[in-house]
This record gives sequence, C-alpha cells and structure tokens, in this order.
Amino acid sequence: MKTFRVGTRTSPLAMKQTQIVIDALTQQDPDITIEIVGISTKGDRMQNASLAAIGGKGVFVKEVENQLLQGMIDFAVHSLKDMPANLPEGLILAATPPRANPYDCVIFQEANGTLATSQVIGTSSVRREKQLAEAYPHLNFVPIRGKIETRIQKMHDQQMSGTVLACAGLERMAYFDQLPAYKILQPAECVPAVGQGILAVECRQADTELIQRLARITDPTTAQAAEAERRFLRQLNGNCDIPLGAFAQPRKEGWAFFAYLAADRTSKGESVCLIGKDPQALADQAYHILC
Repeated sequence: MKTFRVGTRTSPLAMKQTQIVIDALTQQDPDITIEIVGISTKGDRMQNASLAAIGGKGVFVKEVENQLLQGMIDFAVHSLKDMPANLPEGLILAATPPRANPYDCVIFQEANGTLATSQVIGTSSVRREKQLAEAYPHLNFVPIRGKIETRIQKMHDQQMSGTVLACAGLERMAYFDQLPAYKILQPAECVPAVGQGILAVECRQADTELIQRLARITDPTTAQAAEAERRFLRQLNGNCDIPLGAFAQPRKEGWAFFAYLAADRTSKGESVCLIGKDPQALADQAYHILC
C-alpha cells in the first residue's frame, strides 16, 4: 500500500475539494492511501487586506508550493483560479478533474432581492466589480473577503444587498438550498475568472510515477479549457489587480471563448465572445482583439 501526502489550504471548501480529488484518485487506484496536510496561507491569514496589497494572485498557493518543493508533501490541490499564470520551476500541473459550475453567483440578503433593486454589493474582485458596475451603474461596492460562511455573515452584519461568490464553491459546500435568493451570472453578463470551477492538482516535475497516477483523473475537455484560459492570462501577465476574465466553453460546434479586460479599475472594460474549433487559437485571437 503506497501512501501519499496531499497539501491544501485549511478552509472547509479547500478540504472538501481535496477530498473530491482523493476520492477520484482512490477510485482509480485502490492500492494507495492519501493523507491530508493542512497548510495556512497568507491569503487566509490576512483577510482584512486586498489580495493585491498582500501579494496578488499567488497568496493562496505560495506556502503550499513551498512545502511541495521542500518535499514535505507529495502533491497539492488548489483552485485553479488562485494560481498565477506561471508555476514555480520544478512544479507541474499534473491533473485537472472535471470542471464544476464555472459561473459567478450573486447572493441576495432578501428573498425578493435583484440586482436592479440592490444598492450595496460585497466583493473584493475587481473583475466582478467592474462587470457588474458596467451593467448596473447604480450599484455601490464594498470589499469583502473570507470563507463562504464568513462572507454571508458579513453581508448580513454590514447590511449589504448581496455578495458575489463562485457557483462551484456554493455547489461543493451545498449552500444553494440555504439561500433566500440568488442570481447565476452567465458569461455574457460576467465573464468568469480564469480557471474558475477547476481543481488543479500540482506536483513535482521529477515525480514521473506520481504524475502518471494523477493524470488518470484528468478530464480532457477541462484540461483544454484550463490551458486556453491560462494562455490568455499568461499573455497579459495577469494578477488580481487587473480586471480580466476568460472562459472557454465547449460546444457542439467546437468552442466559445469569452474574455473580458479593462486596463485598470477606472477604465471601461471590453469583452468578446469568439467561436471556433481550437480554444488555444481563440485565446490568442481574444488577446489581440482586446489588446
């Protein structure tokens, strides 16, 4: 019986996502056992500061990757949307299981809540704020970070009309049945974050046997989408302070590629939706159109 150590953040959602990966791996390979190693990250510890102020996109993964590089864990599970465009030298994205719901969701405090009647929306995502502000100019926004339950509690405590969360997290933690009202934002309304809804399994590039084991749970369509979206991100050297989104959606006729980009917090953003056979080529086209 082979034992592996998997590193992850300590939040309930991160633990749930890691268990999803463990279940998939042990179903494919019953002769292994996997131990979870919880790791505190800077992004989790400093919840009163914006992500841009404390280091940008990598604040939820850096400590985990450090333990991976030091050999303290064998592989790691991340939300792909938290990962920078480029991985540290020596690490590889070894698996991407099937994607969960990739869209954003506005949760309302009141049962009759709508974006048209809302006043204050809580979000620390410049991508979400920019796109919602352009569609609903009357809205005001306040920063809000933390675990799902923390954000919902802050919404009530601070008398916000609503807050915005990823559908994937709400589904994985079975929150939808508890919400008084919500609106799922389609990509034509709000382009999701790069990799939203995708779990990323990362390991050392030299661990070829482990890479083969992990690759068994990769969903090819999800892997294609992840690479296309991250290709767009890499070309922009994107981080949490740039309002950008990208979403590769598989369709019968091929792929749709949605992209959104604003130069900064004050500039009006632009969006595109391209249809084609090759999501990588669509990512390149979107970059050239928006840049």
